[in-house]
Amino acid sequence: MHAMPRAVGGPAAVGRLRSVLHDLDSELLARQVARDLRGAPVGRIAAHGCQAGVMEDIIRRSLELVRNWLLSGQEPDGGVLSDLYEAAREAARHGLAAEDVIRACCAAARAVRSTVLEAGSPEGGGVRLLPHLDVPWAFLDVALTTVTRAFADQRDLPSADGNSRAATLFARICARSATSIEDLDRAERLGFRLAGPHCPFVAAIDGGSAAAHAGLAARIRSAGALACAEGHRVAGLTGPGFDWAGFLADSALILAAESAISDAGLADAVGDLHDLVTLASRDGRRGRIRVDDFLTELMLANSPRLAEDIVRRVLGLLDAEDPSGTLSQTLRSLAAHGFNRTAAAVALPAHRNTLLYRINRIEKLSGLDLDLHAHRELARLAVVWRDTVGSEVPARHE
Repeated sequence: MHAMPRAVGGPAAVGRLRSVLHDLDSELLARQVARDLRGAPVGRIAAHGCQAGVMEDIIRRSLELVRNWLLSGQEPDGGVLSDLYEAAREAARHGLAAEDVIRACCAAARAVRSTVLEAGSPEGGGVRLLPHLDVPWAFLDVALTTVTRAFADQRDLPSADGNSRAATLFARICARSATSIEDLDRAERLGFRLAGPHCPFVAAIDGGSAAAHAGLAARIRSAGALACAEGHRVAGLTGPGFDWAGFLADSALILAAESAISDAGLADAVGDLHDLVTLASRDGRRGRIRVDDFLTELMLANSPRLAEDIVRRVLGLLDAEDPSGTLSQTLRSLAAHGFNRTAAAVALPAHRNTLLYRINRIEKLSGLDLDLHAHRELARLAVVWRDTVGSEVPARHE
């Protein structure tokens, strides 16, 4: 058992520690740590089964465990650790390696320690708190045991053979890191031609498990490409002319692939492909998906601040003044039918006079004139983005 160390600075130091810990925003800190840990680019539109969300959950739980341990002075018991255990098993189901989860726990412990130290007073408050900050390192002993047991118990754990090597190399290429001897060794072991040009891709199997995606990544690697499973996605790079025909024979496959692109644009291109697969999956599309299929959504995803400004401009007062959503639904129907009022009235359904009354309210609240093409386009963009991300707009991952 690891107990809270005796305070060197007396009650004042303990009080300072408690104040800092109570003020710690674990949600915000978890997002920051997850962003810093992210090796390969991801999309900006939230997707089901995304590894990024699983990693953030591990980090958040770890932050809370360290904070509560510091506040109580008591090592977490089995009941509390069961949450971390289940989160680790979920990570295993999403295809993460045990090393990735342990790395997330380490990052969380380090983040709490740094936060407390940075909050120490210039007169040495941080130094007086140092004995307490052995707790984050003690947490790592507990986390290592818990994560190792969770992965051992997860029987359906996908094979990680080659995947970790591919994931590391993929992330380094996207980050434009200088080629190292280790990179050359990874590429040789994988049979991947490190010299460009590179063609990025993201693929998903509709309804497929993490194990199925690990298998898909292995098959793509065996065909000479760089591919790594990312939970319920596979992402990577091919050379020009890569033959996707055999993979596309699977009717459940969703594939978004770019032609050859410079390394400077790889990260953005991969993010767009992640978004494209997400949009296609939501729309029930299968097979090869192209940018043109969801061009408006992708343009908005690449300018999220502008997209949210448009939503606020068009739908802000409508949401505030009409909680029932009748006006926003009416605007959605108008946009879907090219602002043909007769078609929109039939689809709602609503009497034509009722529709005219609603349009008048929409225009009054939003300041739009729906007879003007530019205002109609603003309304259409607002509706598209609201339908794409719902009520929450994701922050762009820089």
